[in-house]
Amino acid sequence: MTTMKERQRAAARARLEREMAARAEHAATRRKRRNTALAAAGAVVAVVAVVVILVNAVGGGGKGKAGARVVAQATNPPAQCAWTTNPGLKGASGIKKNPDLKDTGLPPKTAPRNGSRDMVMNTSQGTITIKLDVANAPCSAASMDFLANQKYFDGTTCHRLTTEGLYILQCGAPSGKGDGGPAYTYPHENLPTDQQPNYPAGVVAMANPSDPDSNGSQFFIVYQDTPGQIDPSTGQFQSALASNYSIIGTVSGGMDVVKKIADAGVAPDPKASPGTAPATDGAPKLPVKVNTVTVGPIVN
Repeated sequence: MTTMKERQRAAARARLEREMAARAEHAATRRKRRNTALAAAGAVVAVVAVVVILVNAVGGGGKGKAGARVVAQATNPPAQCAWTTNPGLKGASGIKKNPDLKDTGLPPKTAPRNGSRDMVMNTSQGTITIKLDVANAPCSAASMDFLANQKYFDGTTCHRLTTEGLYILQCGAPSGKGDGGPAYTYPHENLPTDQQPNYPAGVVAMANPSDPDSNGSQFFIVYQDTPGQIDPSTGQFQSALASNYSIIGTVSGGMDVVKKIADAGVAPDPKASPGTAPATDGAPKLPVKVNTVTVGPIVN
């Protein structure tokens, strides 16, 4: 028969064994949680490392002209651009050949549509930088890049200035006369149908002869808000310029150059009669020769 003291020792030993077992289970649980956390952290580090490698490989880890980091553009699928060969390039049935069209070929059918890119115009009056809106006007941005790479704009002039009713400086015609373009045209994109004014100062848009599919190479820079008013019968904003011109970007540098050209006014018409009021639409009095146009990389 066991004594009271022996029973007490057995009970104490059982309690100790239970406590040891509980401690061991607790320690095992802690190790399991720690290992899971470390594994998760390692996975995150691995993913980050892969992303860094991909960005450096695709974007070069470089920076754009404004200090923005060049990145791989994979947010939106590429735009599908509908380039149409201009029938005036070689002439067609019922269409006369236009000698002021330049045979450039067609740009690629797909175009990136993320971020922006700088188009730098080095002119005889100073440098003008246009921030092309790749996200909202991808085909226009792709066309400008395509033409700039061919030096299409080099040596051309900004042939038109308006100083009354509309306030624009127009450029991009290869002949300098305002009636030429590249070998192709393409449809509108990014029309300002819901903003007032629809063409504010600093906006850059494509010029066209009132045909929705006739965008080419000519563009205009707005140096003063396009005037307009609210129609009391409809409540709609009525602009002096209909919203039929694709906005391709904004002036990000050199607006002082554009205003200097505008302030000088329009060159007088040599055929005008004496005493005729100064011209408000025509060639700029300050000649604007486009020396070079370059388009930089896509940035965010």
